[in-house]
Amino acid sequence: MFASLSRRRVILLVVLTCLLLITLDKRGNPVIDRARGVFATLIMRPVDTATNTVVLPLERAWDGITNYDDLKKERDALYDQVQHMRGNDVKAQTAILEAQELLRVTELSDALGYTAVVAQVVGDSPSNFQNTVEINVGTARGVKVGMPVTDGAGLIGKITKVFPDHSIVLLATDPSYAIAAQILATPEEVAAETEVSTPSGIFVPDSTTTSSTTTLPFDLPDPAISTTTTSSTLPPVTTTTILQIIRETGALEGQGIGRPLVLRFTDSSSAVTSVRVGSIVDTAGGNSSLAPHGIPIGIVTRVVTETGSSNAVVEVTLNARLERLNFVAVLLFEPNQNAVGR
Repeated sequence: MFASLSRRRVILLVVLTCLLLITLDKRGNPVIDRARGVFATLIMRPVDTATNTVVLPLERAWDGITNYDDLKKERDALYDQVQHMRGNDVKAQTAILEAQELLRVTELSDALGYTAVVAQVVGDSPSNFQNTVEINVGTARGVKVGMPVTDGAGLIGKITKVFPDHSIVLLATDPSYAIAAQILATPEEVAAETEVSTPSGIFVPDSTTTSSTTTLPFDLPDPAISTTTTSSTLPPVTTTTILQIIRETGALEGQGIGRPLVLRFTDSSSAVTSVRVGSIVDTAGGNSSLAPHGIPIGIVTRVVTETGSSNAVVEVTLNARLERLNFVAVLLFEPNQNAVGR
Protein backbone atom coordinates (compact mmCIF):
# COMPACT_ATOMS: atom_id res chain seq x y z
CA MET A 1 0.00 0.00 0.00
CA PHE A 2 2.82 2.40 0.96
CA ALA A 3 4.91 1.32 -2.03
CA SER A 4 2.95 3.57 -4.37
CA LEU A 5 3.41 6.55 -2.08
CA SER A 6 6.38 8.76 -2.53
CA ARG A 7 8.76 9.47 0.35
CA ARG A 8 7.56 13.06 0.52
CA ARG A 9 3.97 11.99 0.92
CA VAL A 10 4.88 9.53 3.68
CA ILE A 11 6.68 12.22 5.64
CA LEU A 12 3.75 14.60 5.18
CA LEU A 13 1.37 11.91 6.43
CA VAL A 14 3.44 11.28 9.56
CA VAL A 15 3.62 15.01 10.33
CA LEU A 16 -0.11 15.42 9.91
CA THR A 17 -0.74 12.41 12.16
CA CYS A 18 1.50 13.89 14.87
CA LEU A 19 -0.26 17.23 14.68
CA LEU A 20 -3.58 15.49 14.94
CA LEU A 21 -2.49 13.57 18.04
CA ILE A 22 -1.10 16.71 19.66
CA THR A 23 -4.32 18.59 18.96
CA LEU A 24 -6.43 15.82 20.40
CA ASP A 25 -4.17 15.61 23.49
CA LYS A 26 -4.47 19.34 24.23
CA ARG A 27 -8.22 19.14 23.92
CA GLY A 28 -8.23 16.51 26.69
CA ASN A 29 -9.51 13.60 24.69
CA PRO A 30 -10.47 10.92 27.27
CA VAL A 31 -9.65 8.07 24.94
CA ILE A 32 -6.10 9.26 24.34
CA ASP A 33 -5.61 10.10 28.02
CA ARG A 34 -6.76 6.63 29.03
CA ALA A 35 -4.60 4.99 26.42
CA ARG A 36 -1.58 6.99 27.53
CA GLY A 37 -2.23 6.09 31.20
CA VAL A 38 -2.53 2.40 30.42
CA PHE A 39 0.65 2.53 28.33
CA ALA A 40 2.58 4.30 31.11
CA THR A 41 1.34 1.91 33.82
CA LEU A 42 1.63 -1.41 32.01
CA ILE A 43 4.62 -0.83 29.78
CA MET A 44 6.75 2.17 30.76
CA ARG A 45 6.70 1.84 34.59
CA PRO A 46 8.06 -1.72 34.68
CA VAL A 47 10.68 -0.71 32.12
CA ASP A 48 11.71 2.31 34.24
CA THR A 49 11.85 0.20 37.39
CA ALA A 50 13.99 -2.45 35.76
CA THR A 51 16.24 0.16 34.24
CA ASN A 52 16.76 1.93 37.59
CA THR A 53 17.44 -1.37 39.33
CA VAL A 54 20.21 -2.12 36.89
CA VAL A 55 21.58 1.32 36.15
CA LEU A 56 21.39 3.09 39.58
CA PRO A 57 23.95 0.90 41.40
CA LEU A 58 26.28 1.20 38.47
CA GLU A 59 25.81 4.97 38.45
CA ARG A 60 26.48 5.24 42.17
CA ALA A 61 29.50 3.00 41.93
CA TRP A 62 30.85 5.12 39.11
CA ASP A 63 30.23 8.33 41.08
CA GLY A 64 31.95 6.79 44.11
CA ILE A 65 34.99 5.93 42.03
CA THR A 66 35.27 9.22 40.20
CA ASN A 67 34.22 11.51 43.14
CA TYR A 68 35.74 9.59 46.08
CA ASP A 69 37.93 12.44 47.28
CA ASP A 70 35.10 14.96 47.20
CA LEU A 71 32.75 12.60 49.07
CA LYS A 72 35.39 11.95 51.72
CA LYS A 73 35.94 15.68 52.25
CA GLU A 74 32.21 16.27 52.50
CA ARG A 75 31.86 13.45 55.05
CA ASP A 76 34.72 14.82 57.15
CA ALA A 77 33.24 18.31 57.06
CA LEU A 78 29.87 17.00 58.22
CA TYR A 79 31.52 15.02 61.03
CA ASP A 80 33.41 18.11 62.21
CA GLN A 81 30.19 20.11 62.11
CA VAL A 82 28.37 17.55 64.29
CA GLN A 83 31.24 17.47 66.80
CA HIS A 84 31.28 21.27 66.90
CA MET A 85 27.54 21.34 67.63
CA ARG A 86 28.01 18.80 70.42
CA GLY A 87 30.77 20.93 71.92
CA ASN A 88 28.57 24.03 71.79
CA ASP A 89 25.78 22.11 73.52
CA VAL A 90 28.12 21.08 76.35
CA LYS A 91 29.39 24.65 76.67
CA ALA A 92 25.83 25.97 76.86
CA GLN A 93 24.86 23.50 79.59
CA THR A 94 28.02 24.32 81.55
CA ALA A 95 27.32 28.05 81.25
CA ILE A 96 23.79 27.55 82.61
CA LEU A 97 25.04 25.58 85.61
CA GLU A 98 27.76 28.14 86.35
CA ALA A 99 25.27 30.98 86.07
CA GLN A 100 22.97 29.28 88.58
CA GLU A 101 25.87 28.71 90.98
CA LEU A 102 27.03 32.32 90.64
CA LEU A 103 23.50 33.50 91.39
CA ARG A 104 23.42 31.51 94.65
CA VAL A 105 26.82 32.84 95.69
CA THR A 106 25.90 36.47 95.03
CA GLU A 107 22.48 36.12 96.67
CA LEU A 108 24.08 34.99 99.94
CA SER A 109 26.71 37.73 99.94
CA ASP A 110 24.07 40.37 99.17
CA ALA A 111 21.87 39.12 102.00
CA LEU A 112 24.76 39.50 104.45
CA GLY A 113 25.12 43.17 103.55
CA TYR A 114 28.87 43.10 102.89
CA THR A 115 30.78 43.85 99.71
CA ALA A 116 32.00 40.60 98.22
CA VAL A 117 34.48 39.58 95.54
CA VAL A 118 33.41 36.57 93.49
CA ALA A 119 36.21 34.12 92.70
CA GLN A 120 36.66 30.71 91.15
CA VAL A 121 38.49 27.78 92.66
CA VAL A 122 41.57 26.76 90.65
CA GLY A 123 43.97 23.87 91.03
CA ASP A 124 43.28 20.62 92.86
CA SER A 125 40.19 19.91 94.94
CA PRO A 126 40.64 19.33 98.68
CA SER A 127 41.55 15.81 99.77
CA ASN A 128 42.25 13.90 102.98
CA PHE A 129 45.69 15.50 103.07
CA GLN A 130 44.73 18.97 101.86
CA ASN A 131 42.44 21.35 103.74
CA THR A 132 43.06 24.35 101.49
CA VAL A 133 41.98 25.53 98.06
CA GLU A 134 43.33 28.20 95.74
CA ILE A 135 41.14 30.94 94.27
CA ASN A 136 41.88 33.35 91.42
CA VAL A 137 41.59 36.71 93.24
CA GLY A 138 44.10 38.48 95.46
CA THR A 139 45.26 41.84 96.74
CA ALA A 140 44.46 43.48 93.42
CA ARG A 141 40.76 42.95 94.26
CA GLY A 142 41.05 44.03 97.90
CA VAL A 143 41.41 40.56 99.41
CA LYS A 144 43.28 40.36 102.74
CA VAL A 145 44.36 37.65 105.16
CA GLY A 146 41.62 36.58 107.57
CA MET A 147 38.64 37.51 105.40
CA PRO A 148 35.80 34.95 105.46
CA VAL A 149 34.97 32.96 102.33
CA THR A 150 31.51 31.62 101.46
CA ASP A 151 29.80 29.75 98.69
CA GLY A 152 26.09 29.66 97.88
CA ALA A 153 25.38 27.47 100.92
CA GLY A 154 27.39 29.19 103.65
CA LEU A 155 30.80 29.62 105.24
CA ILE A 156 33.66 27.50 103.87
CA GLY A 157 36.77 29.02 105.48
CA LYS A 158 39.09 32.02 105.63
CA ILE A 159 41.91 33.57 103.62
CA THR A 160 45.32 32.53 104.98
CA LYS A 161 47.69 33.59 102.20
CA VAL A 162 47.17 36.30 99.63
CA PHE A 163 49.06 37.27 96.48
CA PRO A 164 48.37 39.89 93.82
CA ASP A 165 46.19 37.65 91.63
CA HIS A 166 45.40 34.59 93.76
CA SER A 167 44.83 33.52 97.36
CA ILE A 168 44.84 30.44 99.57
CA VAL A 169 41.69 29.54 101.53
CA LEU A 170 41.92 27.47 104.70
CA LEU A 171 38.79 25.34 104.84
CA ALA A 172 36.60 25.19 107.92
CA THR A 173 37.30 21.46 108.27
CA ASP A 174 40.99 22.04 109.03
CA PRO A 175 41.88 21.17 112.67
CA SER A 176 43.56 24.56 113.07
CA TYR A 177 40.40 26.43 112.06
CA ALA A 178 38.14 27.84 114.80
CA ILE A 179 35.39 30.42 114.76
CA ALA A 180 32.77 31.77 117.17
CA ALA A 181 29.41 30.20 116.34
CA GLN A 182 25.88 30.28 117.69
CA ILE A 183 22.75 28.14 117.76
CA LEU A 184 19.32 29.72 118.07
CA ALA A 185 17.26 27.05 119.82
CA THR A 186 13.47 27.18 120.01
CA PRO A 187 12.20 25.12 122.98
CA GLU A 188 8.52 24.53 123.73
CA GLU A 189 6.29 27.59 123.78
CA VAL A 190 5.97 29.26 127.13
CA ALA A 191 2.69 30.90 128.06
CA ALA A 192 3.18 34.26 129.69
CA GLU A 193 1.27 35.20 132.82
CA THR A 194 -1.63 37.43 132.02
CA GLU A 195 -3.62 39.83 134.15
CA VAL A 196 -7.07 41.15 133.36
CA SER A 197 -8.36 44.38 134.92
CA THR A 198 -11.76 45.96 135.05
CA PRO A 199 -12.20 49.43 133.58
CA SER A 200 -11.84 50.92 137.08
CA GLY A 201 -8.43 49.31 137.49
CA ILE A 202 -9.50 46.76 140.11
CA PHE A 203 -7.82 43.38 139.55
CA VAL A 204 -10.27 40.58 138.75
CA PRO A 205 -9.42 36.85 138.58
CA ASP A 206 -9.22 35.23 135.18
CA SER A 207 -12.91 34.62 134.44
CA THR A 208 -15.47 35.98 132.05
CA THR A 209 -18.42 36.01 134.50
CA THR A 210 -18.23 36.37 138.30
CA SER A 211 -20.85 36.22 141.04
CA SER A 212 -19.92 37.91 144.31
CA THR A 213 -21.46 38.96 147.66
CA THR A 214 -20.87 42.60 148.57
CA THR A 215 -20.89 43.71 152.23
CA LEU A 216 -21.78 47.29 152.95
CA PRO A 217 -19.24 49.30 154.95
CA PHE A 218 -21.67 49.67 157.92
CA ASP A 219 -23.86 47.32 159.98
CA LEU A 220 -27.49 46.98 159.02
CA PRO A 221 -30.04 45.70 161.53
CA ASP A 222 -32.11 43.94 158.89
CA PRO A 223 -30.26 40.87 157.55
CA ALA A 224 -32.64 40.75 154.59
CA ILE A 225 -30.96 43.77 153.04
CA SER A 226 -27.47 43.30 154.45
CA THR A 227 -26.13 41.68 151.23
CA THR A 228 -26.77 41.93 147.49
CA THR A 229 -25.64 39.59 144.74
CA THR A 230 -24.37 41.19 141.53
CA SER A 231 -23.34 39.60 138.26
CA SER A 232 -21.01 41.39 135.86
CA THR A 233 -19.68 40.43 132.44
CA LEU A 234 -15.95 41.19 131.97
CA PRO A 235 -14.01 41.80 128.74
CA PRO A 236 -12.69 38.60 127.05
CA VAL A 237 -9.40 37.30 128.39
CA THR A 238 -6.47 37.50 125.96
CA THR A 239 -3.66 35.00 126.49
CA THR A 240 -0.28 36.04 125.03
CA THR A 241 2.06 33.26 123.90
CA ILE A 242 5.77 34.12 123.82
CA LEU A 243 8.10 32.07 121.62
CA GLN A 244 11.32 31.98 123.58
CA ILE A 245 14.58 31.80 121.63
CA ILE A 246 17.66 30.55 123.45
CA ARG A 247 21.02 31.57 122.02
CA GLU A 248 23.89 29.20 122.70
CA THR A 249 27.41 30.22 121.69
CA GLY A 250 30.70 28.41 121.50
CA ALA A 251 33.82 27.70 119.46
CA LEU A 252 33.42 25.74 116.22
CA GLU A 253 36.49 23.69 115.30
CA GLY A 254 37.40 21.51 112.34
CA GLN A 255 38.34 17.84 112.50
CA GLY A 256 39.58 17.21 108.98
CA ILE A 257 38.10 16.62 105.52
CA GLY A 258 35.13 14.28 105.54
CA ARG A 259 34.42 14.70 109.26
CA PRO A 260 31.87 17.00 110.95
CA LEU A 261 32.91 20.12 112.84
CA VAL A 262 32.76 20.19 116.63
CA LEU A 263 31.04 22.98 118.57
CA ARG A 264 32.08 23.37 122.22
CA PHE A 265 29.74 25.61 124.19
CA THR A 266 30.57 28.40 126.59
CA ASP A 267 27.78 27.23 128.93
CA SER A 268 27.50 23.48 128.45
CA SER A 269 24.92 22.90 131.19
CA SER A 270 22.17 24.88 129.45
CA ALA A 271 23.19 23.77 125.99
CA VAL A 272 22.52 20.13 126.80
CA THR A 273 18.84 20.86 127.38
CA SER A 274 18.23 23.46 124.66
CA VAL A 275 20.17 22.23 121.61
CA ARG A 276 18.49 19.73 119.33
CA VAL A 277 19.53 17.79 116.25
CA GLY A 278 18.58 19.82 113.18
CA SER A 279 19.23 23.22 114.81
CA ILE A 280 20.81 25.82 112.54
CA VAL A 281 24.35 26.99 113.23
CA ASP A 282 25.75 30.31 112.02
CA THR A 283 28.51 32.74 112.93
CA ALA A 284 28.20 34.58 116.24
CA GLY A 285 30.08 37.71 115.15
CA GLY A 286 31.70 40.05 117.65
CA ASN A 287 34.95 41.94 117.92
CA SER A 288 37.03 38.79 118.34
CA SER A 289 35.40 36.78 115.55
CA LEU A 290 36.80 35.97 112.12
CA ALA A 291 33.47 36.65 110.43
CA PRO A 292 30.47 38.95 110.81
CA HIS A 293 27.30 37.83 112.51
CA GLY A 294 24.77 35.62 110.74
CA ILE A 295 26.71 33.69 108.09
CA PRO A 296 25.15 30.21 107.74
CA ILE A 297 27.52 27.39 108.63
CA GLY A 298 25.58 24.14 108.94
CA ILE A 299 23.16 22.12 111.01
CA VAL A 300 23.49 20.09 114.20
CA THR A 301 23.68 16.38 113.40
CA ARG A 302 24.65 14.98 116.81
CA VAL A 303 24.69 16.07 120.47
CA VAL A 304 26.88 14.11 122.90
CA THR A 305 28.23 14.49 126.42
CA GLU A 306 31.94 14.03 126.99
CA THR A 307 32.91 11.04 129.08
CA GLY A 308 33.59 11.95 132.72
CA SER A 309 32.09 15.45 132.47
CA SER A 310 28.86 17.27 131.80
CA ASN A 311 30.26 19.26 128.89
CA ALA A 312 28.14 19.07 125.75
CA VAL A 313 29.85 18.50 122.41
CA VAL A 314 27.84 19.14 119.28
CA GLU A 315 28.73 17.80 115.84
CA VAL A 316 27.91 20.15 112.98
CA THR A 317 27.71 19.23 109.30
CA LEU A 318 28.58 22.05 106.90
CA ASN A 319 26.02 23.28 104.41
CA ALA A 320 28.75 23.65 101.79
CA ARG A 321 30.05 20.70 99.75
CA LEU A 322 33.78 21.35 100.03
CA GLU A 323 34.73 18.60 97.59
CA ARG A 324 32.69 20.31 94.84
CA LEU A 325 33.67 23.94 95.23
CA ASN A 326 33.67 26.05 92.08
CA PHE A 327 32.57 29.66 92.59
CA VAL A 328 33.04 31.33 95.98
CA ALA A 329 32.75 34.82 97.43
CA VAL A 330 35.28 36.59 99.63
CA LEU A 331 33.53 38.96 102.03
CA LEU A 332 35.55 42.17 102.35
CA PHE A 333 35.22 42.05 106.13
CA GLU A 334 38.42 42.80 108.03
CA PRO A 335 38.41 40.84 111.30
CA ASN A 336 40.29 41.80 114.43
CA GLN A 337 43.98 41.09 113.99
CA ASN A 338 44.05 39.12 117.24
CA ALA A 339 41.46 36.77 115.76
CA VAL A 340 43.37 36.48 112.51
CA GLY A 341 46.51 35.37 114.30
CA ARG A 342 44.80 32.43 115.99
